[in-house]
Amino acid sequence: MNRTKSHLMIIAAQLFLTGSINPSFCSETSRSQRRTPIVEVYEKTRDTVVNISGLRQVPTSAWGGYDWPGMFDFWGPRVEREVSVLGSGVVVHEDGYLITNAHVIKEAQNIKAIFNNGDEFQCSVIRADESKDLALLKMQADKKLPFVHLGSSNDLMIGETVIAIGNPFGYSNTLTTGVISAIGRDIAVEEGSWLRGLIQTDAPINPGNSGGPLFNINGDLIGINTAIRAGANNIGFSIPVDTLADNLAQMLMPEKLRRVRLGLLVGRIKTIGSQTGLVIDSVIDPSPAHDKGLAAGDIILEMDGHKLANIIDFYVRMISKEVGQPITIEYIRPGAFLSRTRKVQLSMLVRPLPNGQDLCRKFFQMNVSELNTAVAAKFGYESAYPILIVTSVHDRGMADTVGLIPGDLILTINNTYVRNRRELSIVMENISDGDIVEMTIMRFERGYFGQVRRQYTVRLKAQSSKPGQI
Repeated sequence: MNRTKSHLMIIAAQLFLTGSINPSFCSETSRSQRRTPIVEVYEKTRDTVVNISGLRQVPTSAWGGYDWPGMFDFWGPRVEREVSVLGSGVVVHEDGYLITNAHVIKEAQNIKAIFNNGDEFQCSVIRADESKDLALLKMQADKKLPFVHLGSSNDLMIGETVIAIGNPFGYSNTLTTGVISAIGRDIAVEEGSWLRGLIQTDAPINPGNSGGPLFNINGDLIGINTAIRAGANNIGFSIPVDTLADNLAQMLMPEKLRRVRLGLLVGRIKTIGSQTGLVIDSVIDPSPAHDKGLAAGDIILEMDGHKLANIIDFYVRMISKEVGQPITIEYIRPGAFLSRTRKVQLSMLVRPLPNGQDLCRKFFQMNVSELNTAVAAKFGYESAYPILIVTSVHDRGMADTVGLIPGDLILTINNTYVRNRRELSIVMENISDGDIVEMTIMRFERGYFGQVRRQYTVRLKAQSSKPGQI
């Protein structure tokens, strides 16, 4: 402690003992001296952190029948019990959008977000990506809400202080601190499924912290807490905020949420000279954005006259846009005369439903058909049924790699039932090159005691066929 500060404290003590100073003054002085950067981060961010609660139906009995076609009653009545959902989340936009883990809200119903002050809002799932363990939820709030500032994770330092706030074991708004132990960690969350490029921290993260924020000492969001290492102490993992931003761009593109075409993929905030805006990462050709001359590298300054706070702000505003509604984009092109801004007016177009069978052939190198009368006879089934069947698999294609064979029945794709070509097309239109796709498969095999039915899950990476491959 420096000499001047020490001298002042002695004087304050003397004044207190002689009754010349109010005790509350000393209390406030002591409180001010105890206020650390961690305290300030908590006070700055606590109102942006929520507890996630809900109910999940867990089946207590498996498939009902074994005789054709009753065995396909998987969409029929089941005996189920309810279990509670417990997790955390963080508000990323004032209109009530929050981020959590996909595994927290998977198959959950009656999802609620509960704030530190007791405010409680029903939530709907806007988009979830289990392969990235991220989900965006919308709260039914009638007011603007506090939200976090997105930091950066490309300059993290091993050893720097981090702060986690969440709902461990149901204890709401719990703060823990630690340091960054490592970056770029890869972990297997279940067989065949990995989360990559994670932040490792020794800040205590427990069940219930999942989906909650990891802050740096400035109170900027640098990660979303996602996993703990079973059997280990003080080893937790977070999804870096830069990964979050990139994945949200893919998850929230209008093309991903609806059958529309706009053609813009937008990235992080960037400043060039005195101009700050969102960088356009790519432009799809053909699309309205491409037709209006927008290009990768352009920087969007305003949308409909509004400055954009971050990447989430851009896509949230897009969610409310209808097909044909004008969207005014003001932008600059780096390398051009920066004082000159440009304006274009876009509007989303209806995107026709694609052919799901063609997409299965393109991404997975397999042919799929409805189980109509002719196909049923070919594969030894007694009659047609509303279900999809694999009719052929290309050698060394993605389907072949995971062990699919002709005659396999496809029950679900990414947890969505697909029983005909239309349902297949609706699911497949949201799949792009590089996506990890989960399929539930049923296979009939001959065993010692007759026909054996086996249900299992496969994960395929969507990968476009090479020329002449299929």
